[in-house]
Amino acid sequence: MNGWGNGILSLASNIYWVVGIFIFFTLLLHFLFVVWFPLSLRAWKLADYLWLTLAFLSTLGLVGEARQYQAETSHYESEWQATQSLSGVRNWYSHYQIFICSEAKALKDKNLKDTQYHKLCNWLEGRINDLNLMQNGNTTFSELSPTGAEDLQQYGPLIPRIEQKILTRRIAQYNDKRTLHLDNLKERERTTLQMIMVIIAPVMLAFALAIRFTKVTGEYRLLNPGKKKR
Repeated sequence: MNGWGNGILSLASNIYWVVGIFIFFTLLLHFLFVVWFPLSLRAWKLADYLWLTLAFLSTLGLVGEARQYQAETSHYESEWQATQSLSGVRNWYSHYQIFICSEAKALKDKNLKDTQYHKLCNWLEGRINDLNLMQNGNTTFSELSPTGAEDLQQYGPLIPRIEQKILTRRIAQYNDKRTLHLDNLKERERTTLQMIMVIIAPVMLAFALAIRFTKVTGEYRLLNPGKKKR
């Protein structure tokens, strides 16, 4: 938000400023439509549409505030869930990396190189490095490709098929948690229209209440038997 927007928002969030706006509008409307140019009873009835419309529009700003508050409160939870899901994927890779690489080292000691164990060890270490870079980088939770689990099919004899399905499920769970977290991040950001509604909502509500107060005064004066009804 630019400087003038922050300035207006700071005023709109100041209760004394809002009360002052309400008092100003109330006095102004009393002088205009009660003292100087008094309205008829029919006109005051039509004024109900105006102040009710303004009151309704001001609630739209409150709805935007409530939605952003909900996103704020669930932000840390969704971030934690995405982090935990990503850790679950890494733990799967780390578990098998320890086992496969130890077998690869044992085979290397026996002068057996370029076996499936060596290839799978390198593949697992590559995936772990990718995940470490993902979390240590500045980007927010990159999507994991499901092909990360599909590539394991060529190592079927070394890693059981049921374990490969577990990895596939963990990657899918992470991507779901990631999507939920990114949605929360978007909800935290206000659009230009939402920002305008938040800024002018207190003013509209104060103006609506001022109209309502003036309407009560105007109708009361018209009900006075000493006044001629128009």
